[in-house]
Amino acid sequence: MWRPRADNGPMPLLRPASAPPPRYRSLEVAEVEPVAERAVSIAFDVAADDLADYLRYAAGQYVTLDLTIEGERVRQSYSLWTPPARARAERRLRIAVAEVAGGRMSPWLVSHVCAGDRIRVLPPRGEFTYAAQPGPARHVVIAGGSGITPVLAIMAEVLDADPATEVDLVLANRTRGSSVLRAEVTALAKESGGRLRVTDVLSREVSPGARHGRIDEELLDELVGTGCDTVAGWWLCGPEGLLALAEAWLSERGVRPDRVHRERFTTTGPVDPRPPVDTPR
Repeated sequence: MWRPRADNGPMPLLRPASAPPPRYRSLEVAEVEPVAERAVSIAFDVAADDLADYLRYAAGQYVTLDLTIEGERVRQSYSLWTPPARARAERRLRIAVAEVAGGRMSPWLVSHVCAGDRIRVLPPRGEFTYAAQPGPARHVVIAGGSGITPVLAIMAEVLDADPATEVDLVLANRTRGSSVLRAEVTALAKESGGRLRVTDVLSREVSPGARHGRIDEELLDELVGTGCDTVAGWWLCGPEGLLALAEAWLSERGVRPDRVHRERFTTTGPVDPRPPVDTPR
């Protein structure tokens, strides 16, 4: 700690150290795989030692892409869907992109990006993250559309934290075919040995094993309304309407705000709060 000098001269001013601003790096696309109708998973190769920052992330964070499309510079954020341990083992970052009608970046990524392409990407960031807690717990996830992307990584981390932890997922989509990363959800549920319970809610399709319609208060009462006060974490991710409904439902039941975690998805993805620093391509 700085102290006044004995002669009562000027006291040095302390300035808190600040982290350097994030910088874009050019990453090579290693894989492009379909994960739903008009949706793909894109894997970036981050095996080089000087790309280690890209592997130091928390489940739930996102990366921001920088592209020039038809002469227009476009920046957009996409969540990482694999847990950090898997990313480190594979030395790859994986995002999921669902085409948005009228979007500037998502249609190009879904239709044109190929393995071997290079895209400028910021290191991971974001506050919608999970910090492991000791002991068994119950978590509830309410997600819609591409909102499954960050919570898929979070659910994997939650289930790995304790062998007795359980997760209930209420997942809204238009149809089964449009359900982004649904095969990965199925694989995680199987791997969990029944500790991940999934309810699909489809608004535009009647399908065996799924609820038809939209998520509403009555459905939440039926599926996850019992024992609300014992749930360690509520994870909400998706469009504004779904989150507003879920937040109002939780508030009416007196759920503590510190147990509710939310990430709103818009046509431009998660919010990117800090401006990045440009670096040469």
